[in-house]
Amino acid sequence: MRGSHRFYERINSMRGLTGCTNAQISLSCKHPMILIDRLVDRVRDSIGPAMLLGAALVLAALPVRAQSEHVVAHAAWAEKIYLQLDADVYTTDQTIWFKAVVVESATHRPSALSGVLHVELIRPDEQVAERKRIKLTDGIGSGGFVLGEQYVQGSYLLRAYTEWNKNFGGDFIFQRYVDVFPATGKIRSNPITALHLREQEANSYQLHAQLNPQLIDKNHQKHLTVYLTVDGKRDTLVIKGARNGYYPLEYAIPNGSALATVNMETENGIRHSKTIALQDGSLDLQFFAESGQLVHGITTKVGFKALDNRGNGTTVSGVVMDSKGRTVAPFKSNHLGMGILALTPDSTLSYYAVLDSPQGGSRLQRYPLPHVIGNGRVLSVAKSGDEIELKILSNCAETDSLFIQVSCRGIMHYLIKASMKNQRIATSLPAEGLPEGIISFTLMDRQMRPLAGRLFFNRRPETRLQVDVSPADSNPRKRSKADLSIRVADSNGDAVDARVSVLVMHRDHVGNAWTARQNLLTQLLLSSELRGDVADPGYYFHSANAAPFDHLDVLMLTQGWRKYRYDTLLSDSFHFPNEPFPYISGKVHGVLSSKARAAIGLTLMTLGQRPSVTAQNTDSLGRFYFELPDDYSDSLDVLIQSANKAGKNRNYTIALDERKPPPLVYDQLRSIGSVDSVVSLLVQKKLERARREYSYRLATGEIMLDEVLVERRVLSPQQQKVLDRYGEPDVIISGKAIQDKEEKWSYGLYSVLLFNFPDDLRIERVGDNGGYLRARIMGGETTLVVVDGIPVMNQNYELIPSIPPSEVKSVELIRFAKNFSALYREAYPEAHPLEIPAMGSVIAIYTHAGKGLFAARKPTGLLQATVPVYSPVIEFYAPRYESPEDNDPERPDLRTLIYWAPELSTDATGKATASYYHSDASGETIVVVEAISPEGKIGYKELVYQVTD
Repeated sequence: MRGSHRFYERINSMRGLTGCTNAQISLSCKHPMILIDRLVDRVRDSIGPAMLLGAALVLAALPVRAQSEHVVAHAAWAEKIYLQLDADVYTTDQTIWFKAVVVESATHRPSALSGVLHVELIRPDEQVAERKRIKLTDGIGSGGFVLGEQYVQGSYLLRAYTEWNKNFGGDFIFQRYVDVFPATGKIRSNPITALHLREQEANSYQLHAQLNPQLIDKNHQKHLTVYLTVDGKRDTLVIKGARNGYYPLEYAIPNGSALATVNMETENGIRHSKTIALQDGSLDLQFFAESGQLVHGITTKVGFKALDNRGNGTTVSGVVMDSKGRTVAPFKSNHLGMGILALTPDSTLSYYAVLDSPQGGSRLQRYPLPHVIGNGRVLSVAKSGDEIELKILSNCAETDSLFIQVSCRGIMHYLIKASMKNQRIATSLPAEGLPEGIISFTLMDRQMRPLAGRLFFNRRPETRLQVDVSPADSNPRKRSKADLSIRVADSNGDAVDARVSVLVMHRDHVGNAWTARQNLLTQLLLSSELRGDVADPGYYFHSANAAPFDHLDVLMLTQGWRKYRYDTLLSDSFHFPNEPFPYISGKVHGVLSSKARAAIGLTLMTLGQRPSVTAQNTDSLGRFYFELPDDYSDSLDVLIQSANKAGKNRNYTIALDERKPPPLVYDQLRSIGSVDSVVSLLVQKKLERARREYSYRLATGEIMLDEVLVERRVLSPQQQKVLDRYGEPDVIISGKAIQDKEEKWSYGLYSVLLFNFPDDLRIERVGDNGGYLRARIMGGETTLVVVDGIPVMNQNYELIPSIPPSEVKSVELIRFAKNFSALYREAYPEAHPLEIPAMGSVIAIYTHAGKGLFAARKPTGLLQATVPVYSPVIEFYAPRYESPEDNDPERPDLRTLIYWAPELSTDATGKATASYYHSDASGETIVVVEAISPEGKIGYKELVYQVTD
């Protein structure tokens, strides 16, 4: 075993950090969370001794009684996840390459909690296109999704999570959208057309559309299911009649609705969706008071943010007016639609904004500011040189002491006790005394209840890893070899042991927006700490064009603004265990009783790349936990044999634990409108390169005109035998589909088929005295059965219905099979020649044992299952022009992704190297290096150089 797995042990090491007794820490995990004590130690080491601040006259030191008071947020125990992608726009002949970094939230050290990262690629219809399980080694892993023609055009959601992070909600699930386009340039006809809003009468509207499911599912015939979402409210419709192949949609829409999504699903489960903005040109302009509220007579900074109907920031300007029609303050946003204004509010008035240039309405459209309260306090934070200035202003008498808690990533760094003097508190903190990242300032009363809060970004680039990238050739040419030397050091210039990734790409691979892309710095220091998407996160960190500090501060006021809820308590329970490696777990109880069975002997047999056998006994609660081998095959077939205390095989009910993915939230705003000009240019260039490559292959005879790709599934010897003798199957029902439909009352294979596959099979009872079940293919005349290619004799047909579904790999239906008369003679050797039918159909049943009907009887106490393991590793390939044979000058090399090495390590001197060959693309080549050390220090470096002809 690779770790300590003591069932249901209490995490005593947490008491020193949280100050909780065992009774206060509730665990509802199914097995213990290993390695948690290492995380506790790391948090404790990182924060050091209690830090207090005293200020003359008005501030007094508050003693911190225990280490526990440093942890102020449940999220301090979470993991942060980052996926580095090679691009944001892809065509269906490319691969989405990614590197995964998983760190501890509090310290940014590579996580030791999780060894498996779940990565999903989700289609625009909100269905999972593919799942990957990535092995993490010291928090680092890599993988990719190979795209193909089956991927329709649209915005795909890439999300990643660990089992452990499911304890902390959706904010700790990594999400990023990428755009996918057809490699051929041919866009399939849209199955949802004429989608529009029609006014029936005054303030009464209907949504209309024409739906053609045949464009996505040629086998669709009858009813069409439509899932309609209007401003977050869902409804389900069933449209029964088609007109000339189109299903009409007519649906009443509430007046004032902003967004509608139509998601249609065919009878075979194929989906397609489309989103429409119901108020074209509408603008959302919101205002956020610093520390949460506007207070009468106190001058306050107010952040604002303007979003268009697709949720993108848009530039605006205008004025704020009061309820008497007087102009109070002008405002103007930056290019991301955000800005700051100052306001001294009056509680007897209300305030609203109007725009200089109308968007989504007339110039007189009013956008309200927050309500002004009569009495209260404002917490103000500002940067002044190397100091962070704090001010607390009040408009009422203050007699009690107040407290300011200063924390970063859930760990408290300062606790200040202060008393008002002239309704004011003012002090400052050294910026170097706090880590880089988002700092939370919370004003609290004597009972430690929050009164106001403010987020502030502490920019400290000197604390990052220093990454130096040096190319050996100062004048590279097309197809020339490049040798990069990389060195990672700390702020003192000393070598650092680090894990690094190297991404080399031509500018056309990402376009001009590459400087604003997400990277390791933006995700760990910024995006992971804020709710929602941060637009152009790289803009705030790009070294060549760093954003003004005011732009970063307005992001904290708007996207990071929050009004504290007093009734939200910290949680001390973890419902999901960590997953250090693939495992299988569950519980054993009696066949006729739900009572847990302790000390039951279990033997696990894995049937993967490296077969293994492991044995253990269930614990006092009837639970078991098996570690699985490092198998890179997505899924692994396993057998679990149960035995009683005497060692004799015996039937028990073995229930495997089910691990469900977190709820899916897809932003349908991504589906609105046309593709922007930057993305369109990128796609155009990718398609031009694909056409040139195709032309070369065609001219050299590598492919033929009207080439037909013939795909055939991999057949077992039994399936090949049936195919050769009886022909291709018309219907294939997988064993998993059968097992998924099995109910507790099911009593064998035919009982499942009877109720779930009525369009393909008819199950009838034959014989005297109740008889037995017999299957017949619909419309297929006489039906016979072969099991693993072995014909079932007539007298044994009564055994087929009770074959355990768990033993079935697949059921395949062959209508009007070849050689049917010969099969009939085998099954009915006594039949008269004139009774033998000339035509008939065959049901081919394939079992895991593969040895026919009698071997398919379920052995005593044996459970067969398929469980997820690591996904297969895919390797990045690029040509190396080291010999004349490899370097064919006639063959175009149109790669824009030049080199991808996601998992390099520095040596004892802090150095790493990378070698690659340039393509035929001249112009700007971009090198991106990201680094992280075992101590959680991060670094980022970009190098841009020219490749000449």
